Amino acid sequence: MRYLITSGCSFSHHWGHESSPLNWIEVLENKLRDKHPNLIALHVGYNGHGQEMIQKKVSLTIMELLEQGVMPADIFVAVMWSGTFRKSWYIDNDMVINEITKNMVHFNGGMDPMFLDLKNSHGENPKYFKTASGSEFPYNPDSGWYTTVNGSDCQMAFVQQHYMLDGFHGHGVGKVHASLENIIFLQNLCRLKGIQLINQFFMDHVYQDIEQHKDHQIINYLYKQLDNENTIKEGMFETLHELINVPRNKVYNVTHDERKQLNGNNDYFSKDGFHPGTTGSEYWCNKVLFPLLQSKNIL
Repeated sequence: MRYLITSGCSFSHHWGHESSPLNWIEVLENKLRDKHPNLIALHVGYNGHGQEMIQKKVSLTIMELLEQGVMPADIFVAVMWSGTFRKSWYIDNDMVINEITKNMVHFNGGMDPMFLDLKNSHGENPKYFKTASGSEFPYNPDSGWYTTVNGSDCQMAFVQQHYMLDGFHGHGVGKVHASLENIIFLQNLCRLKGIQLINQFFMDHVYQDIEQHKDHQIINYLYKQLDNENTIKEGMFETLHELINVPRNKVYNVTHDERKQLNGNNDYFSKDGFHPGTTGSEYWCNKVLFPLLQSKNIL
């Protein structure tokens, strides 16, 4: 193995700061280096991204490596799929970009740089927008991917209509179809090219959404293609609550502040009371991810 490719949302984001907690991607990278000391890690995940962006960025990275002459056997891909309801649009209409960014000043919530390309870049000459908190974020004023977690950061009609189609903020069939279609696309690309892929999910609901609608016409033919042997179906978020003695079915009753209190001085969760801390990431890897990789002779 020469290359490790990882992707996902904030649970799979490579922060790159010494003071930042390690995500599962760094824990995995460090473990693989024991066996492959010259490993090159390509962490392409990014905050807020959903299945569309995860799939596209990994697919691009794979194709670039293959075009450089890298052998498929030298590439390993590990993905942690994100929320079913997340959505991305590629926009190169500057009027739409201006409308979205100028109205971000009314949005009070988590935010990240906008209108990125598939390399997570906002270009060489970015502009900046502000949210209601006064925080400032770069964006590419010419073109890029607008990504939203649930549509709450943009009131433009095309965004709101998307979330109304199968139940606002719900995990309806249309959203599940788009989610699973991207999962299967990447899986089949890796299979076609002879590349090992492991699927994970950041929360239980992502796979549960698929199971819930598996008999629907537009889900079933995709569901039948899912590589169950290389897919971890439990969510990382819920699994980490074992460390603070919260049952899986009670996880969403716990607030961020309550989670901080339960976390105490431990590093199960990060300081925001939501994302994994270093110890939590190690727990996930040692308990869930690494045993699967060992059974596949990857570790």
